[in-house]
Amino acid sequence: MKKNTFLKYLIVIAFIIITGSLPAEEPYSIQLEQVSIPGSPKIHSFAFADDNGKWLFIGGRINGMHGFDAATAFPKQFSNTNIFVVDPASNMTYSRSLFADLDFRVADPLRSTNMQYYYDGSKLYINGGYGYDSLSNDFITFPTLTVVDVSQTIQAVISGNSVAPYINQITDQRMRVCGGEMLKLGDHFYLTGGHIFTGAYSPISNDQVYLNEIRKFKVSASGSNINITDYSASLDTIEFHRRDMNLVPAMKPDGINQYIILYGGVFRSFADLPFQNPIYIDGNGAVTDNSFEQKMSQYTCSYLSAFNSASGKMHTTFLGGTSLYYYNEVLNQQIRDSLVPFINDITTLTRNSDGTSAEIISPTKMPALLGTNAKFIISPSVPQYPNRVIKLNEISGNTFAGYIFGGIRAYLPNNTPSFASEYILKVYINPKPIGIQPISGSVPDGYSLGQNYPNPFNPVTKIKFEISNNEFVRLAVYNTVGNEIAVIVNEKLSPGVYETEFSAEGLSSGIYYYKLSSEKYSETKKMLLIK
Repeated sequence: MKKNTFLKYLIVIAFIIITGSLPAEEPYSIQLEQVSIPGSPKIHSFAFADDNGKWLFIGGRINGMHGFDAATAFPKQFSNTNIFVVDPASNMTYSRSLFADLDFRVADPLRSTNMQYYYDGSKLYINGGYGYDSLSNDFITFPTLTVVDVSQTIQAVISGNSVAPYINQITDQRMRVCGGEMLKLGDHFYLTGGHIFTGAYSPISNDQVYLNEIRKFKVSASGSNINITDYSASLDTIEFHRRDMNLVPAMKPDGINQYIILYGGVFRSFADLPFQNPIYIDGNGAVTDNSFEQKMSQYTCSYLSAFNSASGKMHTTFLGGTSLYYYNEVLNQQIRDSLVPFINDITTLTRNSDGTSAEIISPTKMPALLGTNAKFIISPSVPQYPNRVIKLNEISGNTFAGYIFGGIRAYLPNNTPSFASEYILKVYINPKPIGIQPISGSVPDGYSLGQNYPNPFNPVTKIKFEISNNEFVRLAVYNTVGNEIAVIVNEKLSPGVYETEFSAEGLSSGIYYYKLSSEKYSETKKMLLIK
């Protein structure tokens, strides 16, 4: 047995001993492309809505991570006091001051940070948030629910007209929350976790009360007539004692019914550490999964969700953020850091149809320490369920899935200066093929990798290869600096002649390399993309 093969076996055996299962395969590869939109805001911890590809941003902060004393934590001059509209199709940005059209009692909650929000159809619902209150001349958690007519507000900002007719607000103490998350299932909103800050921020002396609840309610809104009905709250002082988590939409294995997964969050009741056990939420209640521990990206960050209806697997990919663990490439293992550092890792949590879960680390990295309090904005063109989960089975090849926008960028993992991120990243996903079949029944005498055809190509080409043994085969594509940008085949195949397609949709013109590898064979060839 070759030395490197023996080491691979040792790694797999060690993984089985530690985790009780084989390492999972990445369900799709990730590719990132940095773009620029002139005038777009550098903000994080905002409320967001999307209408026909145009983006609406309200609130949040324009500095980096908050400090830990009253003077540096949340200075009001760093609150975002503008409504921004960004149109990536035309590469245009528009803005309008909140205080140009709105009474300060309405505008103040909309310049707060870490409010909860959800956009549903033509309406953006925003509740709570922590920020400066002009009336009391102090920092508070706002007891408000604001309903924004998204399309009308976007049009008003673009045309330079008042947004006041399209923004309505009520006061309700049940909405006094910050640092929680909110999604919708059916007719009900689910407001999870969060806390109440009173006064200038200080981790020692300020009044901070965790809600320890999942709140469920309906909202009816017609103009200024806003009503909260069918309200209930579930209390759990241990598991719901969370804030700054990721609340993600999910599909059940049947591909029909929706549910919600609560991943991560901080801080545990009796330890200054993030949570690792997911919570699954549906109309029947909330269940904590004590059989699985999430190691990466527990703090609020950008994520995308994708469901494979063929396998019933639900995937959530976290794009950077802050994390209890980070991946050390030299040691080829996850390293625990109780300081919860900023990371550049991309990881996917997969919940299988049998209820078990796995965590997969992508070879693709974020271009910097990004992702915390950022937003993944799903592309309207990618096939998706009504809850914005990507239909993985309906896409093939390298597919544009959406953008990463905003968030915090850090210089170093820990104890580092940070600032609102200037990065805008296009995200492409390339699903791993399932069940590739041979095109010939004959058994080849050996291994070979054919030249792709056509070559040059735009944007699709075919690749043929032959294998003579029953073994695990990987066919991947790389750019000129050696970064893996797509995995076309990654599975165990029987002997035969195979042909597969590669789509370079979203890639730039240039030279690329494709490599076929197994335990017994490895070959690389060059191909040329001309657009």
